[in-house]
Amino acid sequence: EDVLGLRLYPWQKWLFVHALEIVGDFDGEWRFRFRTVVVEIGRQNGKTTMGTVLALFFLYMLGVALILGTAQDLEQAEDTWASVVEMAQADEDLAAEIEHVWYTNGAKRLQLTRGRQYRVKATTRKAGRGKSADLILLDELREHRDWEAWGALTKTTIARENALVWCMSNAGDGSSCVLRHLRLQAHAELGD
Repeated sequence: EDVLGLRLYPWQKWLFVHALEIVGDFDGEWRFRFRTVVVEIGRQNGKTTMGTVLALFFLYMLGVALILGTAQDLEQAEDTWASVVEMAQADEDLAAEIEHVWYTNGAKRLQLTRGRQYRVKATTRKAGRGKSADLILLDELREHRDWEAWGALTKTTIARENALVWCMSNAGDGSSCVLRHLRLQAHAELGD
């Protein structure tokens, strides 16, 4: 909060603390307790802010190589990406690590020193193919009406030991097969 000049809601702080729990010692061998996080929340309650903070944390604090961001449409995914770029450029220390920003429609990318990148992809069955990502930001998971994009994107995390798939969405409907499946899986784990 201090570096970014943001005020997170209490629920956002709570979620970051618990969703990003680690197993092991952060100074030694560690991994995230969860590899997939699903955040279901109503509209206009801070999903973009959460995605922005998470991306900046992964890029600057964890120093990950690649973040892939997607949403129900490319424009929405680019909005979160633009928020990350804006915040990074607004802070002198963060801006010093920016090597290049590509603003080309459909190929937006933030390139930092040491090869760190945040790329935006369309939610298709080709999304992320051939890449190994450390963080996948899936906004509006409710719009996944089949498993093609999910299958393509989540496979990019297999080679990364501490990769995280972070899904955000408001409530889906009967055709939101991925969201419905993940919710049922979570409720089954909880004994519901």
